[in-house]
Amino acid sequence: MYIKSINNVVGYKDLPDGFNADFSQDKTYIIGANFQRKSTVGSLFNWCLTGTSLYGNEKEQVANDKIKVSNVSVDITFIDNYGIEHRLIRDKGKQMNLTLDDKEIKQEMLAEFYKDKDIFLVAHNPYYFASLEPKEQKELVRRIIPGISKEESFNLLTDEEQQIIGTPIEHLGSYTDKRNEEINELQKEYDENLGKLQAYKNMALEQVDDILIFDKEEELKKLQERYEDISMNLGNSNLEDIQHAIKRINERLDDILKDKLAEITKNYNSENEKLKNVDKEVPICSTCRQEIKDSEVKEHLKQFYQKELNKLQEKANKLKEDAKQLVDARKEKQDILEKLNTLDLQKIQKEKEELKTNIDILQKEKNDILIHNKEVEIRQEQIKKAKENIRLLESVKQEITDELNKVKVQKEIANKLKRLVIEEQRQKINKFLDKVDIQFCRENKTNDKITECCDIFYEGREFKKLSKSQQARTCLEISNLFNNLSGIKAPIFLDDAESITDIEEMINTQMIISLVIKYNPLEILYDYSDVLDRRKKSVEREIRENSSFVIQQAA
Repeated sequence: MYIKSINNVVGYKDLPDGFNADFSQDKTYIIGANFQRKSTVGSLFNWCLTGTSLYGNEKEQVANDKIKVSNVSVDITFIDNYGIEHRLIRDKGKQMNLTLDDKEIKQEMLAEFYKDKDIFLVAHNPYYFASLEPKEQKELVRRIIPGISKEESFNLLTDEEQQIIGTPIEHLGSYTDKRNEEINELQKEYDENLGKLQAYKNMALEQVDDILIFDKEEELKKLQERYEDISMNLGNSNLEDIQHAIKRINERLDDILKDKLAEITKNYNSENEKLKNVDKEVPICSTCRQEIKDSEVKEHLKQFYQKELNKLQEKANKLKEDAKQLVDARKEKQDILEKLNTLDLQKIQKEKEELKTNIDILQKEKNDILIHNKEVEIRQEQIKKAKENIRLLESVKQEITDELNKVKVQKEIANKLKRLVIEEQRQKINKFLDKVDIQFCRENKTNDKITECCDIFYEGREFKKLSKSQQARTCLEISNLFNNLSGIKAPIFLDDAESITDIEEMINTQMIISLVIKYNPLEILYDYSDVLDRRKKSVEREIRENSSFVIQQAA
């Protein structure tokens, strides 16, 4: 695409109405002293095509602010990338009107020429890129980097690496993130497995006591047999037990005779006294408090008291029967006690007690040995299982190690592939760059992580550290890069180009170069020799004026 001509300008900034200019397909120079409207001329094509300023401002004041104008119109002729000539008129009054090849159109239809407005602005105006924030620069560069398909990137790997990866990677960033997650999980699993393995190893190395043998079984058996014989002869009784039994019987007898029978006797006498006095007492009605003279009532009272006496008598008889049984039981126990108190029986009882003590000692010893042997068997079984678990965990450990190594290798290959893809992209863009270098990634040696970036260098120096001239050269190369990679092929307007010398030719790209030449009016030139001629005349005039000024000062 290139500008062929500006046909007519009306009301645009401070350009005179009717301004027109022709442009060379290769290089066109807009020269003049300061404030001669060079930049204004250079902005005409961009405003007419996109409706924005050279820096993307959609609300830029374009109407001539020196005189009141109601309408701004710019008429240009340009050739598109297919070699077709178009005439575009942008007319801004109360409304915006666009005419392309004598047909009214909408702004959206013009996008077919500039595709992406921001990318077009970088391609058309080199200084637009420098005006952006680093984040915006990075985003724009990312948008025009040639894409590489997953199949193309996969083919950058060796056959062995392809086998390890398996299939082409859709997204390298998420792939490496996923590998990092797997590495963390596997490492955690490995550490847990290692902890269990060490615990089982410690268990397997523990010393276990020997199984003990109870070798006094025969002795215990003889003691138990002797104890049973004596117990049978004594009728399963002993002196102390019988003495305790007699004591309990006496306590129960005391309870019956001294407490319960005494209380029943007292109650019996009381009820019997009431029965005797029934005829003597005058019964009173509980309601009206009048004397009751009915003999039948007295008879009922006698029956009631007699019943109470009968109940008390029954209780007394029952207690007497219980007391008689206790007395008989006490006599039986006392008879046995008298027998046990004989010298022979006391001796047998003492032997029985000694047998019981020895039996208890041997039985405890036997039980302790049984418990000990049970604990030893449990520990032996635990050690056996620990050794089995060690073999299992060693196998699991090897599996985790193999998988961990595999995932780490996959991550390394993915990182390598990132570098290969970036290098492949750099090769594609480097043919449009000369002294400019764009780095798309940084590698952190500490964690082996590759971080995407967009760092721009000119002859090895960072963009922000460059001089104005170097930044201009950098932006010019970037404009050329954007122009070619995007396919827009926009004309490049290089404003204030006097700080740049030896501007290289941009193949198949129209260059519009604005230069400040002192004393020179606004002028459109097509041959650099004419530019040099105007510059020469400007320098000669400046020398004359400076010489005259020096002479006046000397005078």
